[in-house]
Amino acid sequence: MTDDLAETISRQLLPYVSQPVQYVGLETNARNKDVSAAEVAVAMAFPDAYQIGISHLGGQVLYQMLNDTPGVACDRTYCPQADAERIMRAKGIPLFGWESRLPLGRFDVIGFSLAYEMCATNVLTMLDLAGVPLRSCDRGDGCPLVIAGDAMADSPEPFAAFIDLFVLGDGEEPLAAIVELIRRGKARQASRRELLLQAAGTVPSVYVPAFYQPRRTPDGVQAGVEPVVEGLPRRIGRASLANLSLSPAVTRPLVPLAEGVHDRVVIEITRGCPNACRFCQAGAVRLPVRTRSVEEILAIARQAVAATGYREISLLSLSTSDYPRLDELIDRLNAELSPSHVSISLPSLRVDSQLRHLPRLTSTVRKAGLTIAAEAGSRRMRDAIGKRISEEDMIAGVRGAYQAGWKRVKVYFMAGLPGETAQDIDAIFELCRKLSEAGKEALGRPGAITASVSWFVPKPHTPMQWCGMKPAEYLFQVRGRLKFLARGSAVSFKFHHVERSLLEAALCRGDRRIADVIEHAWRAGARMDSWNEHFDYNVWLSAFAQTGLSPAFFACQDLPTDQPTPWSHIDSPRGCKFLLAEHQRVQDAIVE
Repeated sequence: MTDDLAETISRQLLPYVSQPVQYVGLETNARNKDVSAAEVAVAMAFPDAYQIGISHLGGQVLYQMLNDTPGVACDRTYCPQADAERIMRAKGIPLFGWESRLPLGRFDVIGFSLAYEMCATNVLTMLDLAGVPLRSCDRGDGCPLVIAGDAMADSPEPFAAFIDLFVLGDGEEPLAAIVELIRRGKARQASRRELLLQAAGTVPSVYVPAFYQPRRTPDGVQAGVEPVVEGLPRRIGRASLANLSLSPAVTRPLVPLAEGVHDRVVIEITRGCPNACRFCQAGAVRLPVRTRSVEEILAIARQAVAATGYREISLLSLSTSDYPRLDELIDRLNAELSPSHVSISLPSLRVDSQLRHLPRLTSTVRKAGLTIAAEAGSRRMRDAIGKRISEEDMIAGVRGAYQAGWKRVKVYFMAGLPGETAQDIDAIFELCRKLSEAGKEALGRPGAITASVSWFVPKPHTPMQWCGMKPAEYLFQVRGRLKFLARGSAVSFKFHHVERSLLEAALCRGDRRIADVIEHAWRAGARMDSWNEHFDYNVWLSAFAQTGLSPAFFACQDLPTDQPTPWSHIDSPRGCKFLLAEHQRVQDAIVE
């Protein structure tokens, strides 16, 4: 059957799609293990287009880890583009493993990385193309186990109807435990329910929604869940590797044949963030902070460059400048790699007093553009959200970057924050203007500043999770004001999609009722919602209306701090007491 499917893909799919190279599965460093002969076969599924998924480091880590496990074979699959989906449906071609050409329905596990909210309908597309029932309650013993992890697993209820098992936190250790559980279960012919129950009862960071029932307030809002099976925990913890060295180093990363969004070696140097910004979900849940040693990073870089031919290395962290030995790391990377013309990129820089000294460390770092996260224009709003950087340090840091050879600066901001005033909005442009003027000494003219403005989305497990999002009308007014202020200046603004941000908030703050919305939207044609050319907000509005709900109900309401949230059963590393205290500091800063 596999040979027949491979032939069908070659003859009836590839000649008729744009960029067929996305679907051929012949990437450099692909493992190509024999899925049919494996004791446990896993398909790592990324619910977005190939060029996004092939660059996802977390997927590559787990792909390598599973393929290094004896008796386990791991393949990959991605969400087909619209043209490929149409052809696959018309010709009866099931979704398949990129390397094995095996139908996904024949794998033991389909594992989704739910990295962001807008992948929701893509999950349904992939399940449907694989011939797997959309809802877990409709799957029998012959179906693969559908598991999911990554960011959206921290607020899992909107996806609960579609996912058999969520893995919370760092996925390396729990996934290994689940695979071993499945191996033993298959040997004794255990049922699907037996496997799921064993996983929920023995792996501390596993959440199986089918074994939990929502509690609801009198008006129908979900306020936590409770187990319906005796012995299961009321709260589910998050897995956390004791040491980042326990995460497999990706020394032979997949190199795509088609262009990916990150065509470079990516090395995770730190997991977690010490800064505790009050809006940041990643910083709130990926704790404690763990780092790789300089020696380990150098070894990974050396091997990965040799295995890929890439000429750029990106040092990945939520805040790269907080790496404790950054100066030594850059010096040693430069000494070893610059003779081979391999450059280093430094994302996620924190522009404070550290950046005053950074240019002297980065003589051979690629300097096409510097990206910094100011988040707010006024000191008042930065204090409120816990962004502890000063205007003086930002200006000095950007001036030093221009003098060291950076050509342009991109600055990230959020607007729509609680307590925000017109003066706070004007301060965004005023800060950009000052950063632009900081380029005069080095460039002889104002520096080009691109300001990327996203809209505040209250994320679960953060001190600002109880704050509602601003309505669309307000956000459109802010967008118009900033565009007006920037006319004729060296500052240009780019804005996130307002309606998509509102939908993002509804999906991450929602409860189990959102599953019906997702399915309605998918059946009405919603696909690839993170892509501007595909996103249709009217489809989503119709889906909410058909279920008697609205996105504003979930996105824009302040939540009571004395009631459980739909994600209260998922442990927050810092605990609810800490979150409430930090939330109060937000409120205090707003009213000062």
